[in-house]
Amino acid sequence: MKQLFIFLGYLFCITTVFSQIKIEGNVTNTSKEALFGASVYVDGTTIGTVTDENGFFSLTIPSNINSVLVFSYFGYSTKYQDISPKLTRINTVLIEDVKELKEVVVQQNRFSRKQMLQLFREQFLGTNKAGSNCVIENEDELYFDYDNKSFVFKAYSDKPLLISNAYLSYKIQFQLVDFECEFYKLSINSSDILSALYAGTSFFTDIDTDKKYLKRREKSYEGSSLQFFRNLVSNKWGKDDFLLFEGSFMTNPTEHFKVTIEKEGIYKINVTKQPKKFNKKGFIAAFNILHDKKEQSKITFFTNTFYVDSYGLFSEYDKIYFSGDITKRKVGDMLPSNYGL
Repeated sequence: MKQLFIFLGYLFCITTVFSQIKIEGNVTNTSKEALFGASVYVDGTTIGTVTDENGFFSLTIPSNINSVLVFSYFGYSTKYQDISPKLTRINTVLIEDVKELKEVVVQQNRFSRKQMLQLFREQFLGTNKAGSNCVIENEDELYFDYDNKSFVFKAYSDKPLLISNAYLSYKIQFQLVDFECEFYKLSINSSDILSALYAGTSFFTDIDTDKKYLKRREKSYEGSSLQFFRNLVSNKWGKDDFLLFEGSFMTNPTEHFKVTIEKEGIYKINVTKQPKKFNKKGFIAAFNILHDKKEQSKITFFTNTFYVDSYGLFSEYDKIYFSGDITKRKVGDMLPSNYGL
């Protein structure tokens, strides 16, 4: 099964953020009224704040990161801002979000909301210990659509999903932008999925930093895509980390990936094209990955160039696919992108 997991920050152009940048500004509505308590955060991190009674915020970004600032306030459309080292003050105007009544199309659908909600939990949160210990506190905000002809299941939420992760001890605010599962037949079972993806912005808040939670977070990090891309740019490979295989033969990563520093904290990766193995349009290369001598995954590239920042966030998200053990790590195992840095 092909899996694709995205943060909205990956959708934006590569930018460079130098360490210890202070960004401040005001958040107002179209009537120039200050919005008190608006959320301002760096997508995918624990870096965030809320506006005061004057709509003022001040935020220090401590390191290089390829992400965006998210401005969110209940009843208003969320706004995104590319982070630039030259942009130290941002005055943001949020527009009131007037929701129209959704048209209800009555069609024969053999799947109940309970079944669709169960599928969403499995493919969004995960079914391992971390995923099973996550609770979406506002599940009523979710609504679903299943196209009986194309076998495509979609999920939506107009408000951020509020997720309590008791296993890793995080509170997560996740603005769902996209969620889609494509099946090879009319089914609601995860075993029948051809491909799955989700996209959105997220903000993490620590609940407890007891040693047991820190140990669990480290376990979730080990073998994750975040660790893989951090290791890739630092050329860190080995039997206790990741080993790269071309087919069933171990191969030297430097023969397949050329890593160059594009800007401070931004790395350009060139992927060497493999001999044509199948007639999939745009195919560049595919590798098997072994982590810690036991977890087996596969990564397939449909791009010969992409970028990774010092946090491990990568561009060209829609052209890089994982399968295997690494895809079992869903939102339940998701860590802030500034984890460990």
